[in-house]
Amino acid sequence: MGLEIKFLGPWEVTANGEPVKVVGERRVGVLARLALSAGQPVPAEELLTQVWGQSTATTPGKQLHIVVSKLRGVLSPHQDDDIIATVSGGYQLNLACERIDAHLFTFLAHQARAARAQGEIARADALFQRALALWRGNALADMTASWAQVESARLEEEHLTALEDHIDLRLAAGDHHAVVPALTAHAAAHPLRERPRAQLMLALYRAARSSEALAVYQETRRVMVDELGIEPGATLRRLQQAVLRRDPALDLTSPAQRTTLTKPVIPAELPADIRTFTARATEMAWLYKTLTDTVRGSPAVAAIHGPGGIGKSALAVHAAHAIADHFADGVLYVDLRGTTVGLQPLPPFEALSRLLRSLGLDAATIPPTLDEAAAQYRSFTSTRNLLVILDDAFDASQVRPLIPAGPACAVIITSRQIMASLDIRNHLHLTGLDHAEAAALFARLADPGRVRAEPEAARQIVRQCSGLPLALRISAARLTARPDRTLSHLADQLANPGRRLDALEHADLSIRDSIAAGLQHLPRDPAGHDAAHAFFLLGLLETPTHTAAVVSALTDWPEDRAEAALNHLLDARLVESAGPGRYRMHDLIRLYAREQAAHHVPEPVRITATPSRVPSLPGHSQERIRRDRPWHRQPHSAVRAGHPGPGEQFGRDRT
Repeated sequence: MGLEIKFLGPWEVTANGEPVKVVGERRVGVLARLALSAGQPVPAEELLTQVWGQSTATTPGKQLHIVVSKLRGVLSPHQDDDIIATVSGGYQLNLACERIDAHLFTFLAHQARAARAQGEIARADALFQRALALWRGNALADMTASWAQVESARLEEEHLTALEDHIDLRLAAGDHHAVVPALTAHAAAHPLRERPRAQLMLALYRAARSSEALAVYQETRRVMVDELGIEPGATLRRLQQAVLRRDPALDLTSPAQRTTLTKPVIPAELPADIRTFTARATEMAWLYKTLTDTVRGSPAVAAIHGPGGIGKSALAVHAAHAIADHFADGVLYVDLRGTTVGLQPLPPFEALSRLLRSLGLDAATIPPTLDEAAAQYRSFTSTRNLLVILDDAFDASQVRPLIPAGPACAVIITSRQIMASLDIRNHLHLTGLDHAEAAALFARLADPGRVRAEPEAARQIVRQCSGLPLALRISAARLTARPDRTLSHLADQLANPGRRLDALEHADLSIRDSIAAGLQHLPRDPAGHDAAHAFFLLGLLETPTHTAAVVSALTDWPEDRAEAALNHLLDARLVESAGPGRYRMHDLIRLYAREQAAHHVPEPVRITATPSRVPSLPGHSQERIRRDRPWHRQPHSAVRAGHPGPGEQFGRDRT
């Protein structure tokens, strides 16, 4: 929930639902004034004039500085950033508008009106209800300063207008019987407001209480003449005449006149949260801020990228559960199958169709082309407050049509490659867990008693999993499935490089499949085949990092071709950047590449690439490389004919 400020009623500041004490009239005044302009600078001179007023203090500027310092001390423990920032000439409250009830009310009321204009009556009704429920009394109650009174009056007018807009909606839906009590009280509390009097007359007339409707008019006329010396306005006078002649236009007799207040479609498609989720506190805080604290001029988009098995989907789902209650219109989830072994990525049109059906659109009315469906999706989401999770994306072209249009929407994208061509700023590169985090995750996944009984074996298992959450989950799953086996037995299997990948496989979980997915989706062209062959050869090396020169020496390719192959591997997250021009391969990926090389690389080439035979590849004799690798001189077509390409299934090969 985070920090929240409420003043649509008694003053209240909370953090995660617990009260935060802000004492002192000036502290409350400064915080309230800053909250009214959240995200915008407020000049210090304006704060002094409004909060200090006609004070005789000799050093008001210093006093303002002290008040701000005290407020920071109270609020900062509940907010990561500098909650009150010093800006040129003043101060600024850095708190998302949806955390301040007055701003949230204004936003929800605007969304409700937009939904009604688009004919989404049920959704408009729900939004109005949410907005009006934020009011707990008079705005800025107990604050007597003139500026507070002005703001209170402004907010109260917004409140009454939203209430009356909502009543119009309910009257159009034939809810006239139910609104009469609330309208009677509202009209009595504001006897000079003509709109609620007209609404009450209409509700009474439709409820077959014409005489009472006419009595409302007579009472309104009496009050206005006595208090203001004027007759009721034209709207009320016309309504009185329509009631007297029982004008059919006042009835809801035709379908065209009647709207429907059915329950709006609110999707809740998140997969179950992961009970054993561990670590990633920094990443969770970043996601929370990115998706809930941004100024909503456009949808908030967070893109998580990293190698297979690193925990991107788990982090996205866990974060989505943590923030789901910020999104009144629900949560959409779609698995885009970007790296699912044996399956092609989900086409954008199919993904769009799923999203539109989840939003309540009948399948028969979905447009037949991608462009038309994307336009309809943008229209549907333009006024919504949705969270959309696009899991396991393949590339930017697959994702681009799926970004919603509404500025109150938020999106989490997970993918192996960086979505650099999308117009988004928030990218999170997910790396492996450090040893302490990995040990904590393994302890939560495995039987704690067994871990305590064999602490050294547990440490060895964690070490051999190399910080990869998927490997840790597989190890724990194997232990759970074999309660008679010791941790030492599994640790011994993992310690043997020839058996490690076999040990990291259980049921539908497999390190091999995760790595093979990256190979499967390399480009289906000569460049993709280059990348696959370079991948196999790099698996034969023991050096910690590699360069284009190394691949050039291994393959007898020009360095630019070698570098292109490495960059394709980097996009597929089969290697990682180790600095400018350098690449590294994860230990488990190296094992997989090595066992695949035994099937797809001729033995003479494997022998030449063995570290003991090639002490320094970059400076090795190019003539010897060409002599030992005559197959590298073949054209791409010949290489493809003799060796599986990147689109084929590698996952089940065994040494």
